[in-house]
Amino acid sequence: MTNLRDNLQNGLSVIGTALASLGSAGYLPSDYAEAAAVGGGLALVAIAEKLWREHKTTIINELEDFVEEKTGLDLELDEVIDDIVETGLDVATDVAEDGVLDKPLSDVAEELAEDIAENLEETLKDMTINALREMLSERGLDTDGKKVELIERLLNA
Repeated sequence: MTNLRDNLQNGLSVIGTALASLGSAGYLPSDYAEAAAVGGGLALVAIAEKLWREHKTTIINELEDFVEEKTGLDLELDEVIDDIVETGLDVATDVAEDGVLDKPLSDVAEELAEDIAENLEETLKDMTINALREMLSERGLDTDGKKVELIERLLNA
């Protein structure tokens, strides 16, 4: 399945790049200029998606390590990062198809931010009260209160 998918993406990339190149060089009639631009945009989306699939695990592991190093949180970011990348590819495909974004980027970003906040909150809920207090202490924040209050304080920090 992956081999067929790779071959289709490679073909789309070549065709899209060729169309975009021919259009920008003036070899295509102006009626086809939009098709050339769409082809180029879809080629970029295909290349980005292929690169993501090939390097996904490495990228996610590096991001998880970075977040843990900076925040002390051992987050599982697989689903969140998948959502972000899929959303990015959807937006890029949407724009490449007709040059118009159907949904404002602010709405897309807000939805992603909500997903990330939910993931973070779930991770904090799984932590012990002592671990939460240690994180608050490291940030110079008040460590008193119930678990819900500690989580809220960390989320607002």
